[in-house]
Order: sequence, then C-alpha cells, then structure tokens
Amino acid sequence: MFDHVIVPIDGSEHAAMALGPAVGLARAFGATLVLLRALYPDDVDAAQEELRALALSSGADDTDVVLDTVNGPVGALTDAAGARPGALVCMTTHGRGGLGRALFGSVAEEALREVGGPFVLVGPNCDPAVAVPGTVVVPLDGSRRSESILPLVAEWARRFGVGIWIVSVVDPAEAERAVARGDDLAEDAYVQRVAGSMPGGLPSVDWDVLRSADPAQAITEFAASRGFSTIAVATHGRTGLARVAVGSVATRIVHDHAGLTLVVRTAEVDAS
Repeated sequence: MFDHVIVPIDGSEHAAMALGPAVGLARAFGATLVLLRALYPDDVDAAQEELRALALSSGADDTDVVLDTVNGPVGALTDAAGARPGALVCMTTHGRGGLGRALFGSVAEEALREVGGPFVLVGPNCDPAVAVPGTVVVPLDGSRRSESILPLVAEWARRFGVGIWIVSVVDPAEAERAVARGDDLAEDAYVQRVAGSMPGGLPSVDWDVLRSADPAQAITEFAASRGFSTIAVATHGRTGLARVAVGSVATRIVHDHAGLTLVVRTAEVDAS
C-alpha cells in the first residue's frame, strides 16, 4: 500500500512525537521509514549523526535518512515525496490558532497543499500510546469530496484488519426546522447507503448518525468514547491569502483528536 513513510524531523521534541506512530505504520506496511530534515549545509554532519542515531533507536526494520540543504521544510518534503511516489507522510502539527484561523500549523498546512498525497497528522492532543492501527472513523457530509477518501480507507482497513465506522452529524435545530418545513429527513439513509456500498471482504463496516451543533466535537467525542484511534477526513485544501483554508471541521479534528488523523487533500469536485 505504501512503500515509504516519511517523517519530517526538525530536532524538536514536538516533531519527534510523530516517530512512534510512523514506526508502527512502517512496520505494518513493510515500508521504509524515511527521516527527513531541511537544514543549512554547515549543520549536515551533526544532523546526519543525530538522525542515524534516531533511526537506530526507533526499532524500525528499514530506515533511510534524507538531509536537504537546498529547500525549506515544505520544499524538502515535496521533493522527498516526489522521489517516492505513493509515500505516506506522518508528521506532527502544533495545532495553534484561533479566531477562525486554521489549526494545522503553517508547515503542515502548506505541505498538505503542495504534496497532495495522504498524510497522517499527529495533533497536539494525540496520546503517544495510541494504537496503530485501529478502527477508522470516517465522517461524511453528503458531498463527493468527503466520500473521496473511502477507497483509501477501505484499503487501509483491509490491510490492517480493522473496522470502519461511517458517521454523519446532524444539527438538531436544523433537523427541527426541516421537519417544520415538511422535509423528509431520512437521517440514517445516507450513511446506511454508503456503508452498504463499501466493497466486500472488509473486517466490518458500521454506521451512525451523531446529533450535535458542533460536528468536530461530536466526531472526536464519538471516537474517544469507543477508543477508536484513527479518524479519516478528506479536505479541499483551498488556498487564500497565501494560507491553506483547510476545512474547519478537519482542522478541529486534528487539533482535538487523541489519536491519529488520516488526511487527504482532494481535487476540486462537485460538492453535491
């Protein structure tokens, strides 16, 4: 499924938090763990020694160290992923933000936009002991964009032998207004239909409708209450004012989830 798991390392304890999950993923995939650092040429010798020691202590079966003295962090990651088609990127994000700003952190945001491939993001509230892999929660909103991650999730679940929970979130107040208009809600029909359309041979596929005015909170609390380690989301990753406007629900999930968030930036597709 993935031949390489790339982990950007910048020498900080925060960035190194992604190493544990990355090692677990690399083992599960039988993939090479790639430790990547962007740095100045004068720092190469020390960084080479540090990353090789880190690779040795990680316990990964196969490791590679990549030092990039030409690009910044995002450029280094883009080049490393480009040289390894189909690689999975596993990285931390500080998750700072407020007043409606994206919570991914500038490097993770831009990398997601530029690299485009699957990312596993380790947010600031991630439990270092999170199980890899584990049951995957897939929140859908009825759009083709949100559903575009389903083939990857199916392959992920089949490879790891884990279950899938497909969920949607309904705002109770909006539901009441719809009933007052005489609309036929059929709240369960959508997720039940999607769950039923998943390919055969998967360990399990379940579904649920969550009722909350706060979708991100409902999704993270659902995962936490059941001990599900992975939430998988597709995001549009549109740009604006030189920043990535990753969907607000996705950013909150990455920030609040105690496990891992599998994120894929989708191409612009019809939201209907």
